[in-house]
Amino acid sequence: MNILLSGVGGQGILTLAELLGDAAILDGYEVRVSEVHGMAQRGGQVVCHVRFGKNVYSPLIIEGASDMLISLEVLESLRAARYLKHEGVVIINSLELPPPLAIIKGIKYPSINDAIKEFMKITKKIYVINSMEIIKRNRLPAATINTIILGSAWATGELGLSRDSLIKAMIRRFGEKWKDINIKAFEEGAKYLSETGVAKV
Repeated sequence: MNILLSGVGGQGILTLAELLGDAAILDGYEVRVSEVHGMAQRGGQVVCHVRFGKNVYSPLIIEGASDMLISLEVLESLRAARYLKHEGVVIINSLELPPPLAIIKGIKYPSINDAIKEFMKITKKIYVINSMEIIKRNRLPAATINTIILGSAWATGELGLSRDSLIKAMIRRFGEKWKDINIKAFEEGAKYLSETGVAKV
C-alpha cells in the first residue's frame, strides 16, 4: 500500500505518517516512512511517503503509483497530484492557506473546486473533508486536523489498516492526556466522510 501525505508545516503531517506507520506495524506489515521534500517549520511544504505490505524495499513512492493521496491543504494536494495512480483515492482537507507573498501580490490561489476538477482527470474517488467545520461543531482543538483526516481516510474502506490498530497507535502517540480528544476527532472524521460521500463538482 502506497500512501502519500501532503500539507504544510504545523498541520501534523509527520505525526500522521508516524500513526500510519505504527498502525501498519501493529497489523503485521513491513513499513517504510520517509519525509522527502520540504521543511516541517510552520508554513513550509511537507510531503511524506508511507509504504507498507508483506515486503517493502524502498521508502519512496514513484510518480503515478500512490494508492491514496491524503492532503491537509488544497494547494498542496495539487502539488502532489502527480503521485496518485489512475483511479486511486484522494482525500483533501478543504482548508486553504495562501502564503503571505501570494496574498500581497494578488496571485490567484486554487479553490477546492479547482482541485476537484484537476483530480477528476485522474480518479472519481475524491473525498473533500471540511476539518474546520468538524472542529467548530465538536469544539475540538485545531491540532486535531490530522486525526480528523485519518478517520476520514479509514472510513473510505481503502486505507488497508484496521481501526483497532489506528486507535492503539493514537493512544501510544498521544498518551492519556490527549488520547480521548484525538480518538473523538478520528471518529468525527470518519462520520463526516460517511455522511458526505464522494465529492461532486
